[in-house]
Amino acid sequence: MLEQLSGLPAEVLDLTSYRNDFQENFWRVDASWKLERQITFKEPSSPSWVAMAEGHWEKSLRLADELRAARAEHQRQLDRHGITQRRVRFVCEPPTSYLQWELHLLMIWAELGEEIRILPADTIAHLETHSALPEVVVLGDRSGHPVMYDITYTDGVLAGARKFTDIHLVASCRDEIRDHWRQGEDLLRYFPKKIADLPPPAPQGV
Repeated sequence: MLEQLSGLPAEVLDLTSYRNDFQENFWRVDASWKLERQITFKEPSSPSWVAMAEGHWEKSLRLADELRAARAEHQRQLDRHGITQRRVRFVCEPPTSYLQWELHLLMIWAELGEEIRILPADTIAHLETHSALPEVVVLGDRSGHPVMYDITYTDGVLAGARKFTDIHLVASCRDEIRDHWRQGEDLLRYFPKKIADLPPPAPQGV
């Protein structure tokens, strides 16, 4: 069902509306499921990403690590609300500059409690005969009314989302994401083997 989302009607949210809607729904649910498929994005609002993109790798890693305290507080809030965050991240080898950078960031998230699994992108080639799977977040697992966002980008930069609330559609997509997640390798095991010792990535360009 995930590969069919682009052809289904949805509520279109611009960036501000998406962020507001996400925050309104996020703290009401028991879990979030995220699927990340694309291997190159741009995050100009992140100083760490900008440093990587400009070729300053050590500075980028230092800035990423400075996010640890805020992320730890975020995890404490999740724990108080009983919210579990799970993510499946599709990867390629060798990784793109963006992917190498993001996996360093996600390693911090994983160390603090987010449950992140890694899968090679070629494992879903049979699902991508027309286009790549979308970037999707599902809010809600066993409680509350589930909400799903098909996240949209313009030239690699976050632009908003398409929102779905049909219970059966959202449940079907959530189950697919869960299946991918179960098949994946824990980032805490994957990272030391595949990412930790790589040389600095090539500048991505801002």
